[in-house]
Amino acid sequence: MKVRINHVELELADNATLRDALDKKNIPAAGIATAVNGTVVPASARNTHQLADGDDIVIIKAFYGG
Repeated sequence: MKVRINHVELELADNATLRDALDKKNIPAAGIATAVNGTVVPASARNTHQLADGDDIVIIKAFYGG
């Protein structure tokens, strides 16, 4: 199946989870927020959140500064 992470297409297995997508892109779990199709997916649900073909994933990285 194909999904998009921050507007970049990614090919995944048909039963992939959000954690699988993050792992494939080498994105560390700490310090990020995730949403799928506009709905926030908390860190505790990433391992079980099933993705579907065409899903749009947004990842926001926390940073410090002012």
